[in-house]
Amino acid sequence: MKRVLRHIIFALIVIASLGLASCSKEGRQPRQHKQKFQVVSLDNVRGSIGEPWHLTLTVANNTASNVRITSATAFVNHNGRKLARVTLDEEILLPRRRCSQVDVPLRLTLSNPIAALGLLNKVRKGDYTGITVDYSVSVSALASHRIFEEQGVTLEQLAKQFNLGLKK
Repeated sequence: MKRVLRHIIFALIVIASLGLASCSKEGRQPRQHKQKFQVVSLDNVRGSIGEPWHLTLTVANNTASNVRITSATAFVNHNGRKLARVTLDEEILLPRRRCSQVDVPLRLTLSNPIAALGLLNKVRKGDYTGITVDYSVSVSALASHRIFEEQGVTLEQLAKQFNLGLKK
């Protein structure tokens, strides 16, 4: 279950992005076109059922202002049934013009724990058929506020889009 949640939560944060960027490493030439925002890596996942989950992410924010993720919710569905809900417990601050590590506190609620375990087994075997994610993420920067929403995104699409390393 931890692996599925890690990928879904990672996707939730990535989807809040306005574009893609990378942290500059010493000795590397910067790219010609610097993108605005990117989740560079998922460094740590900890938590358990019934307790908050905490993700440690390395995030590059190459904008001129701090970005706040004020709220986020994602539903994991299997064949049209909602099996899990992931919500952001606290607001997240992404410091401007910086590549930094942030702690992302999340809460997981399972509507049917037995079905969720079956879904986890399915994902472990590389079968993503019928698994979709609905999400909504609220982002603020300076005086602007945007909400990013999408429904019915397949887990396989998210894995490919954000290079999450899920394997078939």
